[in-house]
Amino acid sequence: MNIAVMIKLVPNTETKFVIENGKVNETGFKYFINPYDEFAVEQGVQFKESFGGKVTLITLFKESPEAERELRKMLAIGADEVIYLKQENYRGDRPRANANILAETLKELSPDVIIGGVQGIDYYQMATLPIIAQRLGVPHVASATKLECNGKELIAHRQVEGGVQIMKTPMPAVITCQKDMNIVRRAALKDIMASKRKPIEYRDVSSTESIDMENIEDSLPPARGGGRMIEGETAEQKVDELIRLLREEAKII
Repeated sequence: MNIAVMIKLVPNTETKFVIENGKVNETGFKYFINPYDEFAVEQGVQFKESFGGKVTLITLFKESPEAERELRKMLAIGADEVIYLKQENYRGDRPRANANILAETLKELSPDVIIGGVQGIDYYQMATLPIIAQRLGVPHVASATKLECNGKELIAHRQVEGGVQIMKTPMPAVITCQKDMNIVRRAALKDIMASKRKPIEYRDVSSTESIDMENIEDSLPPARGGGRMIEGETAEQKVDELIRLLREEAKII
């Protein structure tokens, strides 16, 4: 079984965002593997262990000195190779344009299953992989919390209101993973060392100025105001004062 896992590099959650002239200043950003995509890698490795084949990681990103280090972490848990598509003016908020580029690479590989995280934690658009499925003309199942394979078809479990939905789909298919799908293994030292010998193929892809939506302005949430102490000698007096303030000043009751 040939498995393709889509990897997105996103800003580290400890990154400090600075807004300048209505835009995010990305200077000094640190990047890591999108957490949802780690579950996809683990699932791909489990399929390889059960059915044989290989796991190919595909990422579209700008040139970054830390990207290879992060990708090798995924190689260490069992993936076999990486195709790194380098784009000079890459942005993570262009799902349609990015999906078009990724779909062309997937056509070359003809994988049996394409797996990725349900969304990136940078823009939360949940759009790139569904568009890839449409471009490839294959089925797509979103937000799977469990994924099985009998060698001919995939069985995906999805959490829905009040229960679990079980869906079967022929292969090839695109599956997006929720965080409850599995537990990502920790790489042993020998696997970390072996990952340094696994191939990463770098491909320059043409830049594109097309965008899916125009980003008008970025802004930080408004700063919280200070708290206010309610005066009163007894608890009853403080409650009465609070109700008065909510009624007369806040006007919410």
